[in-house]
Amino acid sequence: MDENNIGNITIELYGLTLEEVSKIPACLTYDRKIPKALLRGLHAEDLQIRRIAVTTIRKIEAVQAVIDAGLVPSLVSLLDSEDPCLQSEAAWILANITAGTTQQTNMVVEAGAIPKLIRLSASPSEDVSDNAVWVLANIVGDSPSPRDRVEDEGGIDAFVRLLDYTGTTPTKVQRRAVWAICNYLSPWPSNNLSVMKINHLIPCLARYIQQTPLDEATSEDDKESIEYAVRSLSRMIDRRVQLSDVIETGVIPRLVQLLGDPHSSMVLRRDVLHGIGYLLEGDDDDADVVIDAGLLPALLTLVEGRNHELCQQALYHASNIAVGSQSQIHAFLDCGLLKPAVRILLDDFSPARCRHEAGWTVANLSTRISGDEKAEQAFMEGGGVAGLSAALLLPDHGAKELAVSGITILFDVQDSEGSQSRSSLLAAIRSSSAPQNLRAIRYSRRGGLEDHKLREACRTLLTYYLPEFSKRARV
Repeated sequence: MDENNIGNITIELYGLTLEEVSKIPACLTYDRKIPKALLRGLHAEDLQIRRIAVTTIRKIEAVQAVIDAGLVPSLVSLLDSEDPCLQSEAAWILANITAGTTQQTNMVVEAGAIPKLIRLSASPSEDVSDNAVWVLANIVGDSPSPRDRVEDEGGIDAFVRLLDYTGTTPTKVQRRAVWAICNYLSPWPSNNLSVMKINHLIPCLARYIQQTPLDEATSEDDKESIEYAVRSLSRMIDRRVQLSDVIETGVIPRLVQLLGDPHSSMVLRRDVLHGIGYLLEGDDDDADVVIDAGLLPALLTLVEGRNHELCQQALYHASNIAVGSQSQIHAFLDCGLLKPAVRILLDDFSPARCRHEAGWTVANLSTRISGDEKAEQAFMEGGGVAGLSAALLLPDHGAKELAVSGITILFDVQDSEGSQSRSSLLAAIRSSSAPQNLRAIRYSRRGGLEDHKLREACRTLLTYYLPEFSKRARV
């Protein structure tokens, strides 16, 4: 009689009983194959034997062995079973397979799994629904071709329905659906999703972000799910969906709140910063929505924090606000962002990337305050002159050029009213290290057209406004 050896246990293939199949350990045979007794058990008429067989195969966690045994079609067929245990275990194994290579994922797709999985995503069984969505999430996150197959079959709409049914969809399944949408929006170079295809995802994601609490009682799974939802929304904004559609959901205040929430992870804050950056780069009305929601205090917290990546991103956004409307510039100055930006700029031990963004922030601001007495006074009191002088020494050519432009504008605009603040500001520039730094740039020996233009700008500035510094310093 044909036999199959598994460790020191011998199982007869014929007359397989429930007791015998229960004794089969969850491991491969000596020749790295799925035990034949389990393969027979998978097709047994006895439901209990089938359950134990498929569960044991799942526990073996050997994707290639499952494929080599030709089990993919059988597992896909089990999705049509009326037994939730068989459905769940089969989907679990398929999830492991689709977590592998594109070739392995395509085997599951070609076996006809997609429509069955979409149907099971709405199963009343939490485990069945969760595992079905898990497989679909792996498929849409693999590559554009299988992703499109899921979309064409209605899989993305199924994810949306799971998020919309907040009263009936189990929390675990909702989390999985959020992750699936995030995979669907993966930023591959070849991911050619159009705005028309993804626009309908905005409301459900915004609603999930707004309704999912984040506090000390929030589980790690829920925290991760909020991260996926925010990242999904950020990826959609990346694809240039209408910013007004995002704003109309009312999600912006919640995003800003998450940015400053002490329970938010670094990853979550980074994704929030990425998404709201597009609003700051839009028109003034879009930027005002974010600023009015409390963005500036949140940015201040990040700039003064210890995470250099978040500090850099926060300063980048601050630099965009610094060239905004007059009301935005006043809000920037009122919140106290200038002082920490200057402090970072003057600190040689601060990370170069943070000093770079701080330089742009101060230089941008210097180009927009001339003629505004309140802004000029706040700029001077916040250490803006020292920061502007330091920006001239940054290796970044653009920051240097902008700083020169800012100093030129401050001198160039005639103050017909002769305000005290402006006179004090120009006097502060003259007495700072800015003239010496301008002269250093003017007489530097660096080549290139851009460097030549910058030297000429410094020469003009020194000649007209700071003639006492226009000549080369003695060495």
